[in-house]
This record gives sequence, structure tokens and C-alpha cells, in this order.
Amino acid sequence: MAPPAAGLSGLLLLWGLASLQLPAAILPTPWDVAGRLGSLLGEGALWADTAVTLRNVLLAFFLSLLGGVFLGLGVGRWPALGRALHPVVVVVEAAPHIAWLVLAVLWLGIGAGPPVLVGVSMALPLVYMATAHGLSQVDQGLLDMAHVYRLSRWTRVWYIFLPHLALTLTGAASSALSVAWRSVIMAEAFSSDAGLGQSLWGGYLYGAIDDVYATILWIVLLGLALEYLLIDPVRHRIERRLRHE
Repeated sequence: MAPPAAGLSGLLLLWGLASLQLPAAILPTPWDVAGRLGSLLGEGALWADTAVTLRNVLLAFFLSLLGGVFLGLGVGRWPALGRALHPVVVVVEAAPHIAWLVLAVLWLGIGAGPPVLVGVSMALPLVYMATAHGLSQVDQGLLDMAHVYRLSRWTRVWYIFLPHLALTLTGAASSALSVAWRSVIMAEAFSSDAGLGQSLWGGYLYGAIDDVYATILWIVLLGLALEYLLIDPVRHRIERRLRHE
């Protein structure tokens, strides 16, 4: 944990030095923001917004994971499907976040639907492409041997496909979670009546600069927690298991 801690310490140092040169209305000091964050957490409203955002992010993430893996496996089974899906993926990725947000509001109205849809539109292509790429790297000799020895489909999935997909999908899951996190919060600011995005945008509109920075700090801390407490342990566990095997 020493390198990540050193990086964060350097960032805090730069923030502190910059805040001494700028007005508090533009850049409050780290200790002022930390104090305001503590107050917001004590009041309870920030916890409710956090619960809403985590629900939206995790729902978007798991939908992206399931949909991306399903489509990737389909492409591995039917290569023509991959050629058919390629322009669709390009269209989805070419459209900016705000375009998907506008369409989501038109289709689903204000609420949890638009943030989840925007998160899925950004994260699912990452998982799909990682799955398709991982399957394309499977050694054809192993597949031929499995066919010769008439191994069951479950045996092939467990001993051939999953080891190839494990690390690829873990990396893709980390990227997908990060993208879903940012996309959902952005969408909440303009299409939801609850969540961290709405809280952040509301603080800006009312000129509560300390609240804005405190919410941003909380969002960053939660993002770090998701990466280092959820994704990173799973990645290391998979790596140890593969080395052991």
C-alpha cells in the first residue's frame, strides 16, 4: 500500500499548497473540506445519497458484466455475430455520455433509470470486447485436444475457457466499474432527484462550495474503496489461483 499512499499524499500536498494561494470560494483547504465532509456524514443526508448511487452503480455494473460476457461468449461461438455487432458497438461508443443521458430521460423519465442506462451504455462494451478478445486467444491446440478426447462442454469451460478469461475479465471489470461509477454520477446530476451526482450539482447551484468539494472528496474515497476493497482483492486471488494451478 506504500506507493498508493505516497501518490495520495503528494496529491493532498499539492492541493494544500494551491489552496493557500487561491480564495476559499474557488479552492478550500483540504482540512476545511475534510471537516465539512465529516459534518455532512453526521447529518445523514449524504449517506442516503450514497446508498442511491451505490445501488445505481452496482446495478449498471452487474448488468454490463452479464450482458458483456453473454455477448462475448456468443461471438466466441458464432464469429459472424461479432462482425454483426461491431458497428453497433462503434455506434454505442461514439455517442457521448450526454447523448445517452438525453435519450435515457426521453425514454425513462426522471429517476434511477437514466443513470443506470448511461452506466450500462458505457461499461457493457468494455466487458464485451474483453470477453471476445479473451476467447480469441484460446490455444486452438487445446480445443482440438478437447475435441479428440470428447471432453464435456462444462469441462472445456472450466479448464480451458475460464483460465483464459479470468484475468482479462478482471481487468475489464475494473475498467467497467470505474466507467459506470463516473457515468452514473454524471447522469444523476441531471436526471435524478437523489444520489451523489444530484447532491454535487445542487451544492454548485446553491453556491455551497465546501459542500461541492466535500461531495467530490467522498465520491473519490468511495471510488478508491470499490477498487481496492472489491476489484483488487478479486484480481489478486485469481492471479494466485492461476499460478497455483
